[in-house]
Amino acid sequence: MSIKGKGVLGGVAALGVGVVMLGGIVPAAYGQDDGGKSVTQIKKVIKAVLPEKAVATVSKTKVEHTSPSSNLLSILKNIPGFNVMSVGPGNLLSGDTAFTLNGFSSSQVGSTFDGVPIINTFLGGVYGQGDDHAVTPMTTGQISGVQVYSGANTPQQNSLNSLGGTINFSPKMPSLKSGVDVGLSGGSYARQGGNNSVSMQANSGAIKSLDGFRLLARYGHTNETGFQRQVYAHLNSYYLAAIQPFNEGLSKLSLIVIHNDEKARMPDLIPLALINQYGRDYQYPKGVVDNIVRSHTTHIILGIKSLLNPVAVGGFKFFYNNTQNDRTAYANAAYNNSYMGYGLPTTLKSSSALDGYGSNFNVYNNNLATQMFGSAHAGTQYQRYIDNYHNIGSKAHITLLLPSNTVTFGSMVLQAKDYSTEGWYGASPVPMIMGYNNAWLEHDGKDYWDAYIQDDMSLMNGRLHIYPGVKYVHVSMFSSDAQGYYYSYGGAVSKTFTWAEPSLGATFSPIKPVEVYANYGRTYKAPNISALYSVIGSSPIPSPVTVVPEYVDSIDAGIRYSSRFGKASVSVFDRLFNQVFSYSYSNVTGVTTEYNSGTAAYKGFTVAVEKPLFAHLSIEGNYGYTDAKYTKNFTGNNGTVTAGMWRPDVPEYTANLGLSYHHSGWYASLSSHFVGRQYIAYNGGTTSGVTISSYSVTDLTAAYTWEPHGDYVKKIKFSAYLDNIADTQYIAYADVHGSQGASGNYERVQEGAPRFIGVAVNASF
Repeated sequence: MSIKGKGVLGGVAALGVGVVMLGGIVPAAYGQDDGGKSVTQIKKVIKAVLPEKAVATVSKTKVEHTSPSSNLLSILKNIPGFNVMSVGPGNLLSGDTAFTLNGFSSSQVGSTFDGVPIINTFLGGVYGQGDDHAVTPMTTGQISGVQVYSGANTPQQNSLNSLGGTINFSPKMPSLKSGVDVGLSGGSYARQGGNNSVSMQANSGAIKSLDGFRLLARYGHTNETGFQRQVYAHLNSYYLAAIQPFNEGLSKLSLIVIHNDEKARMPDLIPLALINQYGRDYQYPKGVVDNIVRSHTTHIILGIKSLLNPVAVGGFKFFYNNTQNDRTAYANAAYNNSYMGYGLPTTLKSSSALDGYGSNFNVYNNNLATQMFGSAHAGTQYQRYIDNYHNIGSKAHITLLLPSNTVTFGSMVLQAKDYSTEGWYGASPVPMIMGYNNAWLEHDGKDYWDAYIQDDMSLMNGRLHIYPGVKYVHVSMFSSDAQGYYYSYGGAVSKTFTWAEPSLGATFSPIKPVEVYANYGRTYKAPNISALYSVIGSSPIPSPVTVVPEYVDSIDAGIRYSSRFGKASVSVFDRLFNQVFSYSYSNVTGVTTEYNSGTAAYKGFTVAVEKPLFAHLSIEGNYGYTDAKYTKNFTGNNGTVTAGMWRPDVPEYTANLGLSYHHSGWYASLSSHFVGRQYIAYNGGTTSGVTISSYSVTDLTAAYTWEPHGDYVKKIKFSAYLDNIADTQYIAYADVHGSQGASGNYERVQEGAPRFIGVAVNASF
């Protein structure tokens, strides 16, 4: 949690605190006739008050110097406690986990864009869940910065699934000056692959005749040939942002639109033995396995912020998010789902396996498959998976600027829908034929609303701030599934969950540069949609839903120092994770089951230091340690867990050390990133005792911006990048394939990116 001495989340709320603390700037009667002096003073307050601090940030400067090999998550790898698995500009993954933050996975951390949730509302995570492993919600060219908040925060700041924290991506907004920017970049990986991209951006600047209206439009195209064989991604990205000030500049209407199209061949988790035998860039040959996906993402946010009167600031946002995933996987029938002694990805099924799923309605027709494709098994070589979901909703808040108190009331309403289906066929494109190749056809929904109140109590002339707050949440979920291979019977089921999330925090500044804080908060996460569809299909009437929300009690404390001499912070956290979700996949029924599986404790600390040095140099470093273990014994579908056993996929530590230079158009940074060992799991369940080894990578960036002072060219920036200088070989993610305790288990891994050498040129006109 991050509790601040200057207000609550967002520029508007921070404005409220600034108005109160600066005392008397706002006239007693808003809009009184004083020659416009009051309006001018209020505008100065709006510009002067800083937004809320975050535990860690990625600044605009760092975003602008991002390597061509990075994406919206990999730019976060230098944040303490953050471990990222997604690679390349195409946001490619081999598994469902895109990142972890202090041990919490991407599906347990809230992700927002301009404060609006951008997660997969049904499976969790900004992307990656449910085999959606090649989708780009945003590109680095569409954001201006990132704020990371660890733990339970103020109710206004928390979003959906904020068990371990919240990550907010700030949008790129139009500037006051007009201009056109053109960018070219590219590079290559060691041994295999590379990428190239082009972007164009137009900024209207503030148009006086339209009361300061300004517009930003951007287009980007990226081609990536991955560092793994046969892996690629082609991405087209579109971006629009507009701002219309009104009411003498005290109000602002904004519009943000993102649309990204991607076509990719996704990487697969590969048996470690094959990596050791054939090299770190190994992937199954196309004649054995193929995995093509087309995805589309759209985000629209229409917002308004306004100083309503001398004691009230308001904000409202309408938002729409849509993500579509259409993947077709292929497995050559000649290999019968086994290649070089290892099983092929479990998304691909043999005809005999489908016979085992068959119901009276839907038994796989071996004779028809043989007639159409030569053999029954050849009739299942292609598997198509569609997962389309969207969210539509609104957020609103009013902040009251009371003496020594800043009180905020707010609410969010969201409706989400999901359409998901899967089927097998002997050729591509795969038609979805009910009664022949339909595995499932699901229509899911979620209705969500919350309401909260929070206060910032300013005492001791602003040196002490106390932050009480509470949020009430109502979630209604439903799932309607058709009869298919995985469902002997069709059916529908629904479930409603409600809870309250309390929070209490305080900050105290004994001297101006120092701030001490401590806080407590509880946050919940509703079950994923699998908790509902797993009770459908075995009987005419679905079974009751028994899964309950998981929740975390978080305690955070620390001390921060900030002055012209540098910045430093030390923080500790203690999080008790209750009713933890686990998942198991059945090879008999084909259904993923979600269930509650005990409790776990996450304890740790982070240390961060930033220090200016001589000659425009600065150094920064951080270290984060996490101890994440189960606290109770239990037996689940994946095996037996005993108290004291490590939670899987949690690095024991992360650390970063960087040196940067910024002066007279020159920019350079040298940074090292360290990730400690982490335990891996059998089938996503209990820890096997096998670990991923610790590793470190070092990156170098250098750039020079030339300003020719001509009539047409404003500036040209030349950049060079060297990522993973030592070409370190490491494993970013791993699991153990097979049943716990059974013979023949083997480790499957996602290799980390090798050395990358890239260049970029950006020209501004």
